[in-house]
Amino acid sequence: MDYDPYTDVVMRDPHPTYARLRAESPVHYLAQYDCWALSRFEDVYAATLDAESFSARGGTAPGQVLRREPAPHTFMTMDMPEHRVHRGLISPRYGRAAVARLEPQVRAIARELLAPHAERGELEVYALANRAAIWLAADLLGLAREDAEQLRAWIDGFFHRELGQAGPGPENYACAGRVSARLAEIVSARRGEPSAGDDHLSAWLAARIDGRALADEEIVANLYSMLVVATETVPAAIANTLALLAAQPDARARVLAEPARIPAAWAEALRVDQPTNLLGRRVLRDRELRGMKLRAGQGVLLLWASATRDEAEFPDAARFDLDRRPARSLSFGHGVHKCLGEHLANLEGRALLEEFLALLGSYEVEWARAERMYGEFLCGYRCLPVRFQARNWA
Repeated sequence: MDYDPYTDVVMRDPHPTYARLRAESPVHYLAQYDCWALSRFEDVYAATLDAESFSARGGTAPGQVLRREPAPHTFMTMDMPEHRVHRGLISPRYGRAAVARLEPQVRAIARELLAPHAERGELEVYALANRAAIWLAADLLGLAREDAEQLRAWIDGFFHRELGQAGPGPENYACAGRVSARLAEIVSARRGEPSAGDDHLSAWLAARIDGRALADEEIVANLYSMLVVATETVPAAIANTLALLAAQPDARARVLAEPARIPAAWAEALRVDQPTNLLGRRVLRDRELRGMKLRAGQGVLLLWASATRDEAEFPDAARFDLDRRPARSLSFGHGVHKCLGEHLANLEGRALLEEFLALLGSYEVEWARAERMYGEFLCGYRCLPVRFQARNWA
């Protein structure tokens, strides 16, 4: 079978192709990219733990793996022990206790954004969840919220794909250039200021690794990468969760009657409709997998959205099941590069869904206006308009 992540049919909905890959070609060679695609849970899970065979150096984004596009020098594209040192500059902000202290802030942001829509009886889920994530990310990173919103709009421009577009084009790169240029201005301006506190930008500016300060371009790359991961997947997962609940009114009724089920709904939505479609690695040494010979230097795609629907790991895997309690998960990755923001994402997911559902009640999705993301990198709803009973809500 043929598989190319840049084809129109796959960018619209990869899951039928992923089902065939798991059944027919679980370790699949993409000759045009000299790259392999792993689609089964067990293989992806094992690859995340095999640092001797697979490397994040050279990049993990699809274009970096498939098209050899240059990768920024951030902890996300480093192997151990360098990865641990650079990740450690900000990791204390993402421990359970530190994240728990952010809950009042997350709820305050959500209520501020939701309140104007209460008396209208309608809102668009993704846009509001995205703005909430942007505001929180701005506060954590050390950016003005207005700057973060403009930067996020340019990032959206970078990820936008026209019909059948294979990877980023000139306009996408122009948007990326605007992000980098503005971040460079912000970093340069902050160089001459006293530390603003415990935000990420302050931490990176103050950092010394083997006596060396981080260069401006390294800090810009870190800010750019964190803006992407902190403001894309959570809003999509919020919209995906509410879409899946709307499609199963009985499940929605259970969640509304027992809000303690919201974390289970969130976790199951992440599994069924994984926002991070795929990431990659580079093969470090020759090795064999399911009879296929992977060679050093080749690329490897880890198809997260396929692995989380693998029937061998999750019975009736395509079904959204509130009572599912899987023994293992890849919703936030695994191994050395497991998502730094896992605890924060789970807090945001729970708190935002609680605030949304407290307002929406038994909402109805306007399915004719709903839109899915189109592209090779991300999956989920980019537009989910809902109607609900208007009320005076505070």
